[in-house]
Amino acid sequence: MGSVRREGLTEQLVEKLEKLILEGVLQPGDRLPPERDLSEILSVSRASLRGALKALQVMGVLEVRQGSGNYLSVEAKRILEQPARTLVPLPFLSQAELFEVRRAMEGESAFGAATRATDSDLQKIRHEFARMSACTGDAIAFGKHDQAFHLSIARASGNRYFVWFLALANKVLYDALLKRPTKRDLSVSLVEHQHILEAIEQRDAEAAQNAMLAHVSLNKYYLFDDAAVTQLSFLAYESDGKAADLVDAGVRTTP
Repeated sequence: MGSVRREGLTEQLVEKLEKLILEGVLQPGDRLPPERDLSEILSVSRASLRGALKALQVMGVLEVRQGSGNYLSVEAKRILEQPARTLVPLPFLSQAELFEVRRAMEGESAFGAATRATDSDLQKIRHEFARMSACTGDAIAFGKHDQAFHLSIARASGNRYFVWFLALANKVLYDALLKRPTKRDLSVSLVEHQHILEAIEQRDAEAAQNAMLAHVSLNKYYLFDDAAVTQLSFLAYESDGKAADLVDAGVRTTP
């Protein structure tokens, strides 16, 4: 593959992958070399490489398969055909920043769904809610249908950018959430989803947006109390998924 310079590592990896795909060396669905080997090939540290790989995952270029490695997504070629600078996130972005963007889009998505959802769209949202209701004793299965519920709302909004972005962001954030030792009250979550569904069914766009924003909340996701949330700048995460020190001194997570 050839080494890359340390500056602009993510952008260079995007360009390198695009070149390899266009030359037929790599195909969508192919597995990348293990991190240790890839960092040696590219002459960069594993820590720098992980940051770049995470950015590529957010962009939809890579898929991380548990216990197997990093794979080029089926959409990798299409995504990489875009100019690299329009794809690469700004440096040092944190999961908290991604979460905040996701929260804003979720609210707008619910607003749009309440305005434009077809009968078929509503059926799909109801279906995923019913599946969630049947899985309150299984957090993994519940989470699967939770993501599908949100994606169904994005599709019902009629905005394909919502569908594209939320599918990526929700997967990245939910995978990270599963790695943290938190307790999710699925019954409370189910009631919140019900409020979102009912508002969409009633075509009350503002209520749907507010219900979604109440559901997708920073204090719930990061286990902060209300006072701490008001002080939050952005929460950065280390490569192993554990919470790092907050930007603002004095803000701490709940054990």
